[in-house]
Parts: sequence; C-alpha cells; structure tokens
Amino acid sequence: MEYRPRVSGHANEPPLDQSLRLCPLFADWPADCLRELASSAYLQHYRRRAPLDVGDGREQDILLVVSGSIDMNVTSADGGKYTLAVLGPGQITRLLHLLGEVPRLFTARAREDSQILHIPVAAMQRVLDTDPLLWRSVARFVLQRFHLNVESQRDWALGSVRRRMALVLINLAHRYGDLGSRGRPIDTELRVTQSELASMLGVSRQTVAGEMRSLKDEGVVEIRAGYRLVVLRDMSALLRIAQEP
Repeated sequence: MEYRPRVSGHANEPPLDQSLRLCPLFADWPADCLRELASSAYLQHYRRRAPLDVGDGREQDILLVVSGSIDMNVTSADGGKYTLAVLGPGQITRLLHLLGEVPRLFTARAREDSQILHIPVAAMQRVLDTDPLLWRSVARFVLQRFHLNVESQRDWALGSVRRRMALVLINLAHRYGDLGSRGRPIDTELRVTQSELASMLGVSRQTVAGEMRSLKDEGVVEIRAGYRLVVLRDMSALLRIAQEP
C-alpha cells in the first residue's frame, strides 16, 4: 500500500470540498459546511489489492471513493469470500459509524489503484450537529440505500443465477460504463474476472463460466483479455434478462 498525504494545491488533485461533492449525499450541502468537513478529511492513495483496513486507528473513518474502485467482502468460517458490493467514484461507505462504535461487518480492498477520501466520524458529527437539517439529508440517503438493499435481497432470493448475473453486470455498467445520450451504458467494458463475479453472486466460478458462455452465444456479452474483461454488447437484452422470473 502507498500513502501519500495530499499536498494542498496539487495540480492534479481538486480541493477536497469538490471531491466531497462527487457524492450525492453532499450535493446540496452548504459550501461552508463542506469546507469545514474538508478541513478534517484527508486523501489516501491505495494500490490495487491493498486493504483499506490495516489496524492503524482509521477503521472508524467514513470512506468516499474519489477515483478507482473498492470492494467490500465478508469471509465465512471456512474461508470462503463473498463480495457484498463494489463501489466506484462518488460512492460512500461506513456511514453507520455515525451512530457510534459498531463492530466491523466487512473488509474493504482497492480493486485497482484508487484515491479514497477519509472522513473522520467526529468531524462529520460536528458539522451535522451545527446544522441539524443536514441530518435529514443523511437520513434520506440512508433510507434510499436501505430501499435498494431490500430490492436487491428480493432479487437474490427469487431470481435465477442468470437474472442475478444480469443485475450485477447492469449495476457495474452504470457505475463504470460510458453513458450514451439517454444515460445508458453503451458497449461497456467491465474489468471484472469470472472469479470476482462468482464472489459477488455467491456461486462457483464454473457456474459463472456457464452463464457467461450462454450470454456470449446470445450476443449479449463478449469476453476478452483472458476472461478478465467483459464487454456488454446488448444492454437492451441484458435489461430484459434482469426482468426474467
């Protein structure tokens, strides 16, 4: 892992309050509140595969992805790994720590070279308490996320592996894909391996390989770079598959 504390005014790094605005949670926050929060935040650089939880006292920081991406994983008692989520630029995690000390439920890792904004919980609590209306924006954001999680659990419980894979690919495309004029990803390249997809879906790599072959035969996807790159060729078909029973 590589840590390089941010130097104010670096030509390639925007002010931290601008980085905060990448996240929808902070989109409507007053500028002075963002500046105060940014004054306590710090940017860290992580190399690919580097853990974000390294036992150095920062486990309680709220994390905002500025560039790159991270995944959150849980490990079973027998050593099996399951990927709970993949977060890209503008996405935030660990808001639950605003409630106080909570046990760690997952570990976070950089999927690629990434810049992560660390927001100390105490600093965010201080800003929120100076303007209690901002707590409403946090509540709205968390409730929206809760609704999406319930939808996801419903789809996972009722959907086939084929449907679940379509949903994962669509979600990844909307996070990292090039968007067309209608806001839909077009001919999107996803740098994700079949092993990573298997971890996200909670199935074997062989199961993923079989489903990917079917999607490839239907012209929905293309596999490149030794199974490390998935190209979405037919988003409309993928959306239809996501609606299958």
